[in-house]
Amino acid sequence: MMRALTALCCLCLGSAAFAQAPNVKSPIKKPLMKPQKVKLPQLNPKLGKKFKVGGAGAKVADASSLPPVTGKDGLIARVNGVGIPLAEFTIQYDRFAESFKSRKRPMPLRLAERYRKTITKRLVNEELIRQEAARQKIAPTPAQLEEELTSYKAMFKTEERFAQYLKSAKIDLKKVKSNLTQTLLLKLLLEKNQVAQITDAEIQKHYEKQRDRYEVKEKVRASHILLKVEKSATPEQVNQAREKAVALTKRARAGEDFAALAKANSEGPTASRGGDLNYFARNRMVKEFDEKAFAMKIGEVSDPVRTRFGWHVIKLTDRKQAHTRSFDEVKSNIKRMLEGRAQRKARSELMKTLRAKSKIERYLPEVKPEAKKPLELKPKKPAPKQ
Repeated sequence: MMRALTALCCLCLGSAAFAQAPNVKSPIKKPLMKPQKVKLPQLNPKLGKKFKVGGAGAKVADASSLPPVTGKDGLIARVNGVGIPLAEFTIQYDRFAESFKSRKRPMPLRLAERYRKTITKRLVNEELIRQEAARQKIAPTPAQLEEELTSYKAMFKTEERFAQYLKSAKIDLKKVKSNLTQTLLLKLLLEKNQVAQITDAEIQKHYEKQRDRYEVKEKVRASHILLKVEKSATPEQVNQAREKAVALTKRARAGEDFAALAKANSEGPTASRGGDLNYFARNRMVKEFDEKAFAMKIGEVSDPVRTRFGWHVIKLTDRKQAHTRSFDEVKSNIKRMLEGRAQRKARSELMKTLRAKSKIERYLPEVKPEAKKPLELKPKKPAPKQ
């Protein structure tokens, strides 16, 4: 429960120190904070063929048209009289803007405006949590903080990689501990407010109601040898490929190692692994291949099968019958899902309550209405007929 809450809190807070993706492979399936990638918006290329933006010489509005964020008295906001430094906002916003600068692309105006508000809201929420934790005399122990730090550093495998991350993210260990402390404060607040515990009866009820979601389709595992046939191939070339496939079929049925035959003869991308396609469900392969594979018995080698790719020699290596996963198999997954849902609801209610009873001042500049003018698409004039 403690670790589930930790993961939830980190995702909700979105701390700046973890926004930069570390360039390491994580050994943990569910890290405290998933690295965020910025997806840049793109215009539909098909749309561009029929429309032009805003007429001749028009430009798409970008972040440069927004008024600068200067705050007030060096602050971006105040929460119950406690100021939040403008520098905290600037660090997070600049990190986001850097993803556009590195690609030499302007940041869209509306995206920039929305992200300004998002960062400010996040900083306000963090201050609300700090104040409420102080009011309730809640604070993480050194042991709890050390445990969270150890879990976080484990993602990097070695101390050297962790140090490399700190350098590339331009933060220090003190900042990491500060963000982990913020995470723990929220977790401890939720625990004190008694986030609902999920009972076995609730898990069973969910399983029965959503039983169809736990159905596993029939799957087979097969290996194949592909002899490619180009679309422009002559009948003679098609027949030559088929004859080679027939010969390979006979060798496989006579007992030669199928994987070795595939490595030596297959022209497909699976040749290096002996033609193994792993497990696949129905309708995942081209029709002719799919129908043949699911009609075969384990260990059987097929006659050559023609598809748009060429001739295939298929060997069925295993089959998994369709079934429904048992309650015991999925119980722990359902419990985590229901706990996460309860925790998200509890956090939302907590923040709503804290905002309602607090005095919050934000110092973001107002955006002029004309800056928000929607993007205008005008049809291109048809070219004169020749």
